[in-house]
Amino acid sequence: MEQGVLEINDCGLRVFSGTVEVLESPGIAVIEPRSIHVGTAAQMRARSHPTQVNNQFWHRLSLESLKSENLRCRHHADLAYCHLKEICELCDMPDELVVAVPGNFTREQLALLLGVLKESGIHTVGLVDAATACTGNLSPTGVQLHVELQLHQTLVSRIEVNQRATVTAAEAIADAGLHHFQEAWVRVFTDAFIMQCRFDPLHSAGSEQQLYDLMPQWVNRAMQQGEVLAELDDRTAKATLRQLQDATTPILSRVRAMIENLEESTSVKFISHRWAEIPGGIQLAQRMYLLPRDCIAQSINRRWKELHSDTPALRLTNSVSALPESEVTVQVDCPSETGATHLLYGHRALAAHQPLFVFWHEDKFQVTPTPPEHPAATVTNHAGRLALRVDAGVCLMLNGEEITAPINLNAGDRIGIADRHDAITAISVEHYET
Repeated sequence: MEQGVLEINDCGLRVFSGTVEVLESPGIAVIEPRSIHVGTAAQMRARSHPTQVNNQFWHRLSLESLKSENLRCRHHADLAYCHLKEICELCDMPDELVVAVPGNFTREQLALLLGVLKESGIHTVGLVDAATACTGNLSPTGVQLHVELQLHQTLVSRIEVNQRATVTAAEAIADAGLHHFQEAWVRVFTDAFIMQCRFDPLHSAGSEQQLYDLMPQWVNRAMQQGEVLAELDDRTAKATLRQLQDATTPILSRVRAMIENLEESTSVKFISHRWAEIPGGIQLAQRMYLLPRDCIAQSINRRWKELHSDTPALRLTNSVSALPESEVTVQVDCPSETGATHLLYGHRALAAHQPLFVFWHEDKFQVTPTPPEHPAATVTNHAGRLALRVDAGVCLMLNGEEITAPINLNAGDRIGIADRHDAITAISVEHYET
């Protein structure tokens, strides 16, 4: 029988066949009198029908009554059912599914979820806390944190790892979800178009929908290049990475405060892949590890027999077997190391107050604050932390190891190319007053 995983996260429910992701569908619905659109179809028309949008039904999963003319939409659970049915129609669902759920779901919500899954025709054979599953597959012994981005909040789970990985707390940070980041970015781009083009993209539903559709591309380009020329309705406006970071600093500050409240001095912060798409997201804390996109599927596949249940009465699994210490390969920054402030190449040291770009010119390394045509990597500064992000298809080394994900820089880190001696060094420059 084909085995798979369903991850419940309102940023995007994801279906895996084995360890291969086959579908992602955002938790949003547009409710019309005679029809209900969910997932991507709803996302593409949400700004054109703002009064008919509901993106709370996973976050507030319940039998709470909703005011709607549509008889198929009595409460949030109806919308969850519609979403699951749509997912079943869009892809071939595996014969058996383990469902990974966020740790802040209540007992009532879990019971309701199992009922909706059954009505949807999804054969569920296991229910597991997503943070516990991910951490147990990677974590060294100790108290570790898992930081997940949801649509309306951030969830920080505290997990104790010994022979088993067991979640001991799951704290939600309200108004710190992907939706709130997007609303902050919308203000940046809207202000840019108004100031530079005398054009308000929110003046009509059509241009507003275009703005939201294109914005993920613009944000990603700004993270790679330090700035972006956003094009909308034959108009072009420039926005910088610094503006996007500054707009979301209050949100990130609240997330950092929760992390600091729950962590211990040796805690590793395992952050979901979604944070790599947030400016400043990979600079939340020291001793961080960015989880790969397929982490949840790999983790569940590894312990399928442990999570599989032959009985229909499923219970939430929030404690799983931990990876033997000898097999743990996760490496993180040492907390005693000094954070970097500058990049040194040859005789030049550039302060990273603004984004810096690493690239090749005439077969030599270069570092510049001016966006080059083809950057190899971007170094960004947020709240005093520097992070290195490598462009897709580029092979760079950090301290002799290939860089596979965005990473925070410490003083002394060396950025280079395999089989080449020249390197860029991250350094810390201290200022003394007399």
